[in-house]
Parts: sequence; structure tokens; C-alpha cells
Amino acid sequence: MRESVKSPAARGFSDSPPPYPYGWFAVAFSSELSNGKMLTARFIDRDIVVLRTASGAISAIEAYCPHLGAHLGHGGSVVGEEIRCPFHGFQFATSGRCTFSPYGTPPPAARLGVLEAREICGVVMVWHGPSGETPWEIEAPDAGPEWRPLRTKKLTLHSHPQEVTENSVDFGHLSELHGFRNVRVVRDLAADGPRLRTSYAFTRTMPLIGGIDTEIDIRVDGLGFSLVEMTIPGGWAIRQLVLTTPVGERGVVAHIATSLRTRAKGLVGRAVWRPVETLIERAILYAVVLELRRDQPIWDNKKYLSRPALAAGDGPIGRYRRWARQFYSEEMS
Repeated sequence: MRESVKSPAARGFSDSPPPYPYGWFAVAFSSELSNGKMLTARFIDRDIVVLRTASGAISAIEAYCPHLGAHLGHGGSVVGEEIRCPFHGFQFATSGRCTFSPYGTPPPAARLGVLEAREICGVVMVWHGPSGETPWEIEAPDAGPEWRPLRTKKLTLHSHPQEVTENSVDFGHLSELHGFRNVRVVRDLAADGPRLRTSYAFTRTMPLIGGIDTEIDIRVDGLGFSLVEMTIPGGWAIRQLVLTTPVGERGVVAHIATSLRTRAKGLVGRAVWRPVETLIERAILYAVVLELRRDQPIWDNKKYLSRPALAAGDGPIGRYRRWARQFYSEEMS
């Protein structure tokens, strides 16, 4: 007699987890915003404008002028510490208050929407959450001068922040999909509010040399901030960021970056080590993008199972998903 199999509905098949989880999400690299510059970024289900004032302060605002709806990212400008609309010349403080109208007293209702923004590890992060809720903060690692500037790339993926971050705890796929050997847990998964921490080690297969033994510490703060700190043979310390920002119900922009802790000291040291460090950073960034490309066909075509048939070797996926529920309202889930 043939054994019955649960229907897709019983397994909880859906296209993805609920869209637009709460948390901090990347909208730009700090290097993209010199003083007095602004840019448009896709954030959740809409455009926003991100800018740096003349004094260097970061701000994120809703894209459309409250006066008559002009898109501030198309022709708008930063004037000192304020934003000028290209349509009628209204100006706004970064608090949202209208400070100037060409017709006299600014209308009280002309107030810009302002979003919470932070600059962390060379990335501009913007908060998405319930109205009136105080954001929790990302526990940023030390960003001392020994860390080189970020080497960066952006990818658009057909996925969801929860699915991408889940790869951090899905130990089973590291061997099968990525070809890592000797995958082992160094530090069990620990959850504390919006934060997850874990460590593991593996051997990455490499042409000609056989493999590189790698140990990584994973720091996850919400579903939009994931930082990996690793050491490789030779004592090199490397950071890699994979920050996924929802830009549609099933679409993310991944802000990817790597940084190396420099060994260069003094003019001679910089002359000797800089070419080596640049080469290592390029190789690591290439490797990170390559591994994401291996995941991409899976993300492009998979379904999300809210009740998966988990196996012992999968890693703490169930615990991860229970932790992730905090980033959705009851209505969303």
C-alpha cells in the first residue's frame, strides 16, 4: 500500500515568508555619499532619498515633496544642512520641517517624511518598523583604522531577507551546494533578542592547493544585517557583509562588502603590503559573490515551506525560524 504524502497545503507552501519584515536594512554604502550628495534608493515598496549634508550628517527621507509631489531624487539638492525641492524651491530641514517657501511663511502641513538612519561599518542602514516603535540598535563591531575601506558590490536577487539569512544556519547545504568539506560547529547558535551569533569551521576547496581551512564567526542583527568575521591561513582577518534589503514582495538588493585588517605600518609597510591586501580582498569578494551565485538558482525557483520536513543534519533551522517571527506583526504572519 502506497504511503500517503502531505499535500503542498499541509506543508505550508508559499512563494516566500511574509513580505517586508521589520528591522534595519542597507540602502547605500557610505562611500557613495560624499558631503552634499543625495541618491535615490529602493526601500521596501517605495523610493526613498538618502543624503549627506555639508557637515557630513546622514539622513533618509521619503522621496516625494509634501508640497506638490515632486520626486526629490530627481533634481533635488542638498543646500548646506537642508534639502531643496527642484519644483518650487521649498527647503526642508533633515527633521522634516519646511524652513523656506518662495511665497512667504512655509505651510505647516508641508513636512517631509523622515526615516531613522544609521551609518554602520561603512553602510547606511534605514529602519523599517511599526509607527512609533523605538528601533533596537545593531551591535556594530569595532571599526578601527586597522580595517581597510570596504570593497563592495550589489546584486539583485529573487528572494527574501529571511531566506538569504537562513543560509547562515543551514549547515547541510554548505557541503552539498557549495562543496565545503569538514563542516563543523565551533560555537552553537545563540539568540538574544534581535541578535543571533554562531561560529563554525570548514575547508574550502581551492584549485591547485587543495583547500583552505577557514573558521568564521557569524553576527546577525535582524534579517537585514549579517556580518561574517573569518580567519584564513597566514593569520589574515577578514570581514564580509551580506546585507539584504527587501525591494518587493520577493525581491532583495544584496549589499556585499569585504574588508581586510591591514598589516601595513608606515610608508614602507604600506608599499609592501597594499598590493597583497588588495589582491586578497578582491579574491574574497569574488568568492563571496560566486557562492551567492551558486545559491541564486535555488532562490529563483524554490518555494517557502512554513512546515518543512527537517532532518538532523540541517542545522538549527527550526530555532532560527522561531527567532525570525519577532520581525513580523501578527497581521503579517
